[in-house]
Amino acid sequence: IAVHFGAGRLEEPQPGLGILAESVVSESGLGRLTRDELDEALAGRNAKVTFHAGLESFSLHGTGLSSEFELILQLIQTQLLDPAFRPEAYRRSMERFRQRYEQMGSSVEGMMRLRGDRFLAGGNDHYGMPSQDRFMELTMDQVRNWLAPVFSNAPLEISVVGDIDPDHVIELVGRYLGTLHRKRPVTGHDLSVSFPSGQVLDSRVKSRINKSLVVVAWPTADFWNISRTRRLSVLASVLNDRLRMEMREKMGAVYSPFVYNHSSRTAPGYGVLRAMITVDPKQAGVMEQKALEVAADLAENGLDSDELKRAVEPILTSIRDMMQTNRYWLESVLALSSRHPEQLQWPLSIKDDFSAMTPDEISAVAARYLKPDMAAEIVFRPVEQRRE
Repeated sequence: IAVHFGAGRLEEPQPGLGILAESVVSESGLGRLTRDELDEALAGRNAKVTFHAGLESFSLHGTGLSSEFELILQLIQTQLLDPAFRPEAYRRSMERFRQRYEQMGSSVEGMMRLRGDRFLAGGNDHYGMPSQDRFMELTMDQVRNWLAPVFSNAPLEISVVGDIDPDHVIELVGRYLGTLHRKRPVTGHDLSVSFPSGQVLDSRVKSRINKSLVVVAWPTADFWNISRTRRLSVLASVLNDRLRMEMREKMGAVYSPFVYNHSSRTAPGYGVLRAMITVDPKQAGVMEQKALEVAADLAENGLDSDELKRAVEPILTSIRDMMQTNRYWLESVLALSSRHPEQLQWPLSIKDDFSAMTPDEISAVAARYLKPDMAAEIVFRPVEQRRE
């Protein structure tokens, strides 16, 4: 079960407050029960409810055996009506984040989270992590004052998937959640995000591990043209395969590149296709240039049917497996479908759409989005290294 409500981190009054709030709520237990007391009360059961502060909504996710569905609803009802914000949960969370910041600041992957994600979003504070100084200034009162009205008043969207009788679901959901009076409207929010085309971020990391992270990224598009989004995912797979062959098989690189497209659900027009390559610091400049060259060749000359087949077949296998899971139907189809009803149609076309893709189609997508002058580049390297 997923219960979505409110506008999530789109409405956070301070950068990072949603990330902190998620931890504080998780650590606080609920109602009169502390986290330890709640864990003890649920010992021997599979039922579990977690709180998430997503970018476009808050949510309570419940999982468990079908026979525990009523218990899951009781936990969700209590979380909404009697949320706990305990000072000790805040203190534990802040100490955990202090340690997390230290770890992120000493690794190239962590610096991507601290600086790289925001750089690729043109400095928008909803991406990546705020600076440690700003985060450590966040208070418990800010968490409580922001979340308490949303828990008590925001309208609910309730989605349920599983081996359970629908009439039983309707009866129990009506009993525990249908009588709650919710008056706080969800206001529309759109993020304004700009991609840093042509810009370079080269940063030093105080890391003991002798490796660099190279990221070459291109602006794509937002999520809502699902046919386009699917083709961008195939393009990412094709580029990943080409980079792997060039860097690992021809150049002997130790690490494999990782390429993926992320199209935003909340920022109109915004998406990023990233090629992320972990390399020996001495190879950073060479690999950065190679990624640009391989992408430019794909944009100019396109791909053949064999490349497309290698990209699409694993996706089709994944789709067949995915569509047998509760998680797919809940998170990809039902969740937030009251705000985006087009999601309900996507399962009807997903297999045929991927199967029908042609090399010319993906070549056209490559030519449109992998333009060399639109790329942004990031290099995080150990502090003693210099840009080549």
